[in-house]
Amino acid sequence: MSASGDLYRCSTCGASLSLEQLRGVQCPFCNTVFPHHGAAVQHAALVNQVMANNFHQAGYGGPPPQITPQYGAQPPQIQNPYGNVHGQIEQSLARSAKITVFVFVGIIAMMVILGAVIGLVVFLG
Repeated sequence: MSASGDLYRCSTCGASLSLEQLRGVQCPFCNTVFPHHGAAVQHAALVNQVMANNFHQAGYGGPPPQITPQYGAQPPQIQNPYGNVHGQIEQSLARSAKITVFVFVGIIAMMVILGAVIGLVVFLG
């Protein structure tokens, strides 16, 4: 850039710009988009396209990471790569409850049978 005492100038209209005005998207006088901002938008869109292609080719389940929308890239449509996680958790808990009840009932039944056998041995013996 220029020395600290010099002003920044718009490349289109030649207007003097402060650092704050230069940080904006466009020239406040001629409304031309600054070249560095336009290049950043194009670069962000290209990076997002390349990342999406790489993720799809690699077979990853989730959406590719994206550059933040402030640079002109559109945010991705978020999809859950694991499907219905809440439904899977509910199904897993229900299955675990069934197994626990089955094991508990089995243990109680074995204890009743063992008690009956011991009672018969003591009573008849």
